[in-house]
Amino acid sequence: MIAGFTPLPVLVGEWLGAADEAGPADAIVVLGVGGPWEDGLPGNTSLRRAVRGIVLFRRGRAPLLVFSGTPRETAARLALARDLQLPPAQVLTDDAPRTTREEAQRMAALLGPRGVRTILLVTDPQHLIRARRLFARAGFRVLAAVADDVGTTPQDAEGRLKLARVIVSEVLARLYYRAAGYL
Repeated sequence: MIAGFTPLPVLVGEWLGAADEAGPADAIVVLGVGGPWEDGLPGNTSLRRAVRGIVLFRRGRAPLLVFSGTPRETAARLALARDLQLPPAQVLTDDAPRTTREEAQRMAALLGPRGVRTILLVTDPQHLIRARRLFARAGFRVLAAVADDVGTTPQDAEGRLKLARVIVSEVLARLYYRAAGYL
């Protein structure tokens, strides 16, 4: 009742989330969120992140775009980038990581030899805080590029409940990462 019919999720979401700071960088890294739908297209959150990364790339924010996620997710995102005629040599994928920590470690191995030091990290605002810390630990200067599918100011009970679920999930993930010594 509290989550659906009060502004509490909005207040907590704004407190836990990161603000957008999409400035120039060496690369744009779009984090994974899960596989595509049955028709092969990326799911809502994955598609929003991919589109945000593509838009930033088209605006010249970085010369390199990297999609991370499951094999099916990265394939669907890469197909989208090809359909939108992004230069193939400037779009990379990494389909092996299973966690945000693994994404950070694998991006350091993939992008470090290319001289990438500053990245635009594309994910949702609640996830950005944890992801930013992990990527900073991996040696990157991280700029936040918010791709939000929930919204931080939902006006209806359903939206506030969805935001509350995202918040609870991220708080639990942060607690786990702290207990495991990753943060």
